[in-house]
Amino acid sequence: MKPIRYEDHTLFTEARLHLKDEIYMADRMIIDTCAPHTKLSLKKGKELGLTDGMTEMTFASFSIGPLKVSEFTIQFEDLESDGIVGLDFLKKTGAKINLDAMTISSSRT
Repeated sequence: MKPIRYEDHTLFTEARLHLKDEIYMADRMIIDTCAPHTKLSLKKGKELGLTDGMTEMTFASFSIGPLKVSEFTIQFEDLESDGIVGLDFLKKTGAKINLDAMTISSSRT
């Protein structure tokens, strides 16, 4: 179970990105059940080594608390937040969003 935050009419959480034996954090990930794909900001991409012409990266893993997907490809876009957690990740992990408790967890446990 991972806490989520409600700020400015938006749900946020933190994510861990595992890339080339390094762990990176994305602190302001928007949870968007209407977004088909998970995306990261171009700014976060630059921190991860994104170069001109690259539009996506495949991570060894992408996780939010106990929710984890291995070999997960994420696209980059010009965003104000660190990124967007989309349905591709939420469905693969069986994510359950509890707005009373303000948590995200797996429905499979």
